[in-house]
Amino acid sequence: MKKYKDLKAVCFVDSTYTMLIYMLVYGKEQFDKTFFFISDAFSSEFQSKLKYKEFLSYVKMTSQPFVLRVLCRFWLKCTAYMKWPFLCTLPIFGQDHLWYTPALLRKRSMVVIEDGLANYIESALVRPSTMKHKWLYRLLFGSSMCYGEYGNSKYASQVVLTGAMGSIPACLKEKAILVDIRKLWETCDYKDYILDMFSFNKEEIEKLREKKVIILAQPFNQGVGDEVMREIYQGIINQYNAEDVVIKTHPRDTMDYRGMFPDVMVYSKKMPAELFSLIGLYFTDAYTINSTSIFSFPKECKKHLLGFKCHPELLNVYGQFEIEELNPN
Repeated sequence: MKKYKDLKAVCFVDSTYTMLIYMLVYGKEQFDKTFFFISDAFSSEFQSKLKYKEFLSYVKMTSQPFVLRVLCRFWLKCTAYMKWPFLCTLPIFGQDHLWYTPALLRKRSMVVIEDGLANYIESALVRPSTMKHKWLYRLLFGSSMCYGEYGNSKYASQVVLTGAMGSIPACLKEKAILVDIRKLWETCDYKDYILDMFSFNKEEIEKLREKKVIILAQPFNQGVGDEVMREIYQGIINQYNAEDVVIKTHPRDTMDYRGMFPDVMVYSKKMPAELFSLIGLYFTDAYTINSTSIFSFPKECKKHLLGFKCHPELLNVYGQFEIEELNPN
């Protein structure tokens, strides 16, 4: 099709962090000529700046009754190559665990780009391969189902990793490509372009420079409720002057932080927290339950890795796991 004649690549992505890595590793020229299959992690403003894209909402899909969800995924698999014929030939990058990836990938290979913590946890890498009725999943949703995720699949030819969250799992070592985000940022000549894509402006940067403490929020309220998360965050804020604290929300957050913490700055734009460190924002303290974005801050920043043990309800719902076990620093 003529309108797609300039395309150079395809990217499946539902993470602003993964998108940032793609932009830095493969450059502005390829980025501008990539067809993106994106989901709810990206703001409508970001989406409007993409020349080639298709929005496939995870929220909308999962809100449907079970039978409709199955039919939706099966229909996507059956029609994708007719609607987007370039899927047959162009190189594919991005995330292999998204709900629509198997339907769009079929039996092709792809370059998987780091999503975060899951790329370094063996249980997450092998989880799909332990599922029952694999043949049925592959028939309905796509051939790459149940072979492993986050790069641990025969359909993942390479895996782009930062290595920032720990040692590379043995099953990924042979196809891992290590990249240094900070070095890529320092040498790239399109920093302003990236900041503009995420609508990160100078006024916001100056306001953030006034803050000393950052809380990297996560949407665990979906499992334990708003009150539990409010209690955890309030405990952190109480240790400081409220005007020194900023809460960086997660792209899938649903909590009303401004209503709960009216004296605290809430930064809710859908953008990777790693950009804060890359542009030189400095915080004396950073807090998180288990967001790997905390590892992007320099050594001078005191990192508080709370883990699920910080509240009995989190521990009860999500189990025991400490991300500091993965951090090499």
